[in-house]
Amino acid sequence: MSCKAEMKIENFLEYYGSIDDVKKKIDECDTCGAKLLQSHLPDYNNMVIQETSRCLDCGGVHKKVVHIIN
Repeated sequence: MSCKAEMKIENFLEYYGSIDDVKKKIDECDTCGAKLLQSHLPDYNNMVIQETSRCLDCGGVHKKVVHIIN
């Protein structure tokens, strides 16, 4: 099981290709292809939302991203 659990700031540069390719990158596990469970934790004082994507099938944390609210 490989986990990519580093925190990063969203910049949208990694999303390229067709609409289906982008949806697959956001919604599916890189390891097993299952649908990811995404949770969002807002922090309105700092104007950010922390997104965490987990796979319920293989148990990996695949994405931790901070989205800036402007």
